[in-house]
Amino acid sequence: MDYWPYPPDEADRLDPFDSERTETQYVLFGGHRPTSAFADPAWFGHRDLHLYVPWGYKILRMAQKVAIHRHGDLVREWPVLHRDPRVDPVDTPAGETLYLDNWKRSVCGYRILTSPTEMTAAEDAYDYAAATELARAASRAEGRALVVYMYDAENWH
Repeated sequence: MDYWPYPPDEADRLDPFDSERTETQYVLFGGHRPTSAFADPAWFGHRDLHLYVPWGYKILRMAQKVAIHRHGDLVREWPVLHRDPRVDPVDTPAGETLYLDNWKRSVCGYRILTSPTEMTAAEDAYDYAAATELARAASRAEGRALVVYMYDAENWH
């Protein structure tokens, strides 16, 4: 099985590579294995999540779909809605010193998937232009590429 069987109800499971649906969609990653996509971010906090993505020595990462590329062309793009300034300091508050959450920063950022088992990242995982170019090139070779933005993580054991 390529995806973790989540959300619990199959009717809530969306194809992560679908470009037809316009609403913001999310994906969980248990280790490097994704769940199906889903439209309701409340699924991140489901009390029985551990039954679908079993606890183990892995990191659980919360992600949002950002773009879909097909054969080198961008076919759908969504704005990034969730950013934590301790992980991705896009706009540092004036006069504040931010202490980066380095372990989260190292496992989050943009990732490119060409299949549920093939995930890559640009050298700078927080550079959207580099992620887009990598996705464009991957979609030329593989036919499709999904860009996700991993914006939070927790130890999952």
